[in-house]
Amino acid sequence: MEFLQTTSGLLTGTALLGGLWLMLQLLGRHGRNLGNKLALTLRRPVLIGLGITLYATWLTQLINREVALVSQQMLNRFSLTLLISTISWASLNAGHAFIRSGQMRRWLQMKDPKDQAMLINLMGRLYTILVLLFTAAALMVNFGIPSAAIATMLGGAGIGITFATQQVSQNFLSGFMLFFNRPFKEGDWICADSFQGTVETIGWYYTRVQTFDRRPLFIPNSVFATTPIENPGQMYNRRILANISLRYEDLGRIAGITTDVRQLLEQHPDIDQRQTILVNFNEWDASSINMMVYCFTKTTVWREWLDIQQSIFLEIAAIVQRSGADFAFNCTTLYPAPESDGATLANLIPRRNQAA
Repeated sequence: MEFLQTTSGLLTGTALLGGLWLMLQLLGRHGRNLGNKLALTLRRPVLIGLGITLYATWLTQLINREVALVSQQMLNRFSLTLLISTISWASLNAGHAFIRSGQMRRWLQMKDPKDQAMLINLMGRLYTILVLLFTAAALMVNFGIPSAAIATMLGGAGIGITFATQQVSQNFLSGFMLFFNRPFKEGDWICADSFQGTVETIGWYYTRVQTFDRRPLFIPNSVFATTPIENPGQMYNRRILANISLRYEDLGRIAGITTDVRQLLEQHPDIDQRQTILVNFNEWDASSINMMVYCFTKTTVWREWLDIQQSIFLEIAAIVQRSGADFAFNCTTLYPAPESDGATLANLIPRRNQAA
């Protein structure tokens, strides 16, 4: 480091920076995918960081010769601190460029792009944490702190921070558990007791969910560790369940109707025949007899499921009408007592009026 503080060291470093800039320029223009990305990513931290390290070290040494404010050891530590920071900055940029490159995606060989995006995001976070830890340890060693003391201090600091920021730590660790367990992915539709919507991003502390009224909802990650989450996006089928009410006058026709509807579902191309199909007269209601229809569609797409359900309901309505039956609605029917007739009722009305 002392050589860089001299005039000859400054000139040599400047020449090396110029050559490095030219090399990165050529690599950025003519390099292939990964080389091009690395050149573009490293250009700023390497040139700016090394340039600041070189010229700041030389200027500090020049000023120190005049006023003698600091020792040579402090100057060396200052220069090494700038160099460590530059290497850390470059390592972060280069590592993230490599993790997000097409080469990394080919190595992972994951079929689901959502799973791949989550894993790449997790790898980027872990890499950031490792680089920052190594940088902090290197800076401490540079300032003369023993390695044993550094390990003890980092361990104690970790325990203290964990207790002081328990809620933050819980959300942070829960975010990692979401990446490892993968109960849902970005783009999935999730439901809970208090919210439902589409997952946009899974962050360090919050998960951003877009509700169906197009409003962003930020949910702390710790909520997912204690709250049951339903993930309709990973369902295998969608269910059609309906209770169809017929009139009591159609009691003699309901057996034929259930047979025809069951045959319709068993032959329908959009109904999954591997799943349970039920069509049965299952309830005596106050003003109707009810027929249950239970089946599953092959598709899980909501819009397609609605179209299939609508077509099946219309075909069931046609079956009911062809059989001469009809649908029931809530009503009240009054029947006169067997011993009374119209004349008796007519005679009662004048008597009541006279009594009044």
